Amino acid sequence: MAKLLLKLNRKLMVIIAMGIVVMIGIAGTTPPTHNNVYKNLKILPQDLTKEQMHDIMEGQFGDALGVKCDYCHAKDPGADHPDFASDANPKKDIAREMMTMVLQMNKENFKVQKPMIGDSLMVVTCYTCHHGAANPDTKSKVPVEHEWGPPKK
Repeated sequence: MAKLLLKLNRKLMVIIAMGIVVMIGIAGTTPPTHNNVYKNLKILPQDLTKEQMHDIMEGQFGDALGVKCDYCHAKDPGADHPDFASDANPKKDIAREMMTMVLQMNKENFKVQKPMIGDSLMVVTCYTCHHGAANPDTKSKVPVEHEWGPPKK
């Protein structure tokens, strides 16, 4: 009887140990979940971390356009912060169109395999045209006449 109990205890210990190994393996391969679930993202990826979102919004858009959050995001009167999920400000849709255009240019013209806003591989960014201004300068910097004469027609 004692041998039978010892044999059952060994089997039970082996089963428990295997279960622990399996659970550790599953935990090691499960992608981490982000506590920051952003609402109403239509162009940007859903799984952005808080740091990534901050870098994109302030480090990219803020610097490239010289604006603050409430330039694109609607802010209720008396509120401390804008309602980031709201689509009430029409400039937010313009920003989405601009992001789509930038992604398309990088993919089609510069062969960026998987262009993503905020990625350092992007050739064309908001800054390319805006240079720190909310409205890009649309006046051509190309001189009409060169020292070797006017352009050929």
